[in-house]
Amino acid sequence: MNRLFIAVVAAVGIFFISGCANMMTNTTQYKGSGNLLLKRDVAAVITKIEAEKEKTYKEKDRVLEYLDLGMLYHYQGDFVKSNLLLEQAETSMEELYTKSIANAAMSMLLNDNALDYFGEDYEDVYTNVFKALNYLHQDDFDAAFVEIRRINLKLGMLEDKYQKVAKSLNASKEKKTDITAGVNKFTNSALGRYLSMIIYEQEGKKDDAHIDFTKIAEAFDSQPDIYPFSPPDLSDPLNQLNQPSLHIISLIGKSPYKRSKELHIATAKDQITIVAVDKSIDAVNLFWPGVEPNYYFKFAIPYIVNDETEVNKVVLKIDDQSFELAKLEDIGNVAVQTFKVKEPIIFLKSVTRSVLKGIVTEQAKAEMKKKNPGFGGDLMALAADAALFASENADLRTSRFFPNQVLIGDIPVTEGEHNIAVEYYHRNGNLLYRDNKGLVNISKDKLNLIESWQIQ
Repeated sequence: MNRLFIAVVAAVGIFFISGCANMMTNTTQYKGSGNLLLKRDVAAVITKIEAEKEKTYKEKDRVLEYLDLGMLYHYQGDFVKSNLLLEQAETSMEELYTKSIANAAMSMLLNDNALDYFGEDYEDVYTNVFKALNYLHQDDFDAAFVEIRRINLKLGMLEDKYQKVAKSLNASKEKKTDITAGVNKFTNSALGRYLSMIIYEQEGKKDDAHIDFTKIAEAFDSQPDIYPFSPPDLSDPLNQLNQPSLHIISLIGKSPYKRSKELHIATAKDQITIVAVDKSIDAVNLFWPGVEPNYYFKFAIPYIVNDETEVNKVVLKIDDQSFELAKLEDIGNVAVQTFKVKEPIIFLKSVTRSVLKGIVTEQAKAEMKKKNPGFGGDLMALAADAALFASENADLRTSRFFPNQVLIGDIPVTEGEHNIAVEYYHRNGNLLYRDNKGLVNISKDKLNLIESWQIQ
């Protein structure tokens, strides 16, 4: 019996070390990065991730590697290198999404952690936003416009994207109930429209700038779930005086992240009932032809958390004047809302996989107990249950270096040099950080775009 106990424990240990390594999300690369970013030591974060990337980012996680480093180089001000990495991220996301459609039937049986990560939809969209910003910092308006158009194209195709995934999954022989995509509520990015507007303004195309100005208002009016806050007070480009404006973009807060929710399945004849351990969702009853009664399984699914920022107020200082910046985009909320489009797919795919694997495991447990009556069989059955649940870890992969919110300010100023700083205030009123930009030359002949960040 002792030898049997040791053998079972060893087998489970080997399973967890080898088999489960691909079933769990690795986040060790992010350890300590938050404190380093608070110290503005972006170079140290980049050095740490570059040094460890061979160990922490597997081939299936390459999109994460490109996104993480692409965003870090953006904060560092290396806009060329940032765009090289973000371009790799975008290309990989497109290729891996196409691959996921082709292999959807096989993916029904595999934990998402074992599959190639092709990015969350908010990551895909804001990759183009930051590529556009990178180009604007290099005064390449044409390339920036290409990225802005990509934003609108992707938002227009978001719901259709997951309808294709659902259709492919429904063709699988393992499917027991229809899988459908959720409804997309994000079709118009105020931030994307804002970038387009200020480019048109600089190019003297006031009519085109006015169209984007109205599209920003429409984004807030027609998408209350995406923009549950008041729009910034922007001036209509048609009414702009022949005077330069300072465009300030401030990035605040930590990236949204994923957590795991544990769900349990109980079976009856041709029916399953799914409940959440934390009771965060109502019980779900599904017709499941062929399933036998009295089985009990558990699994986990991911959900996105919109992390709260400690920054309560951002103030732009121009010489001896102060202007409070206004929120334009809540990236964390966008992440939560766009995740809902594919959430029903993740849920039913996970249920299908858990039931299939659970039934096989139950049959194997019965055989174990038959061949090993008593404590040995019970121990083997317990190990099988542990291994089954371990293989159903939620896929918690997501990039950690996108900001949470984007604030802006458009301030008319006179031409010439101005002393500029951006101040970040905590919820308790204390000054967190003062980003001194020094003397900045403002001219009618350039965009006058300044970017600042406080990832806190």
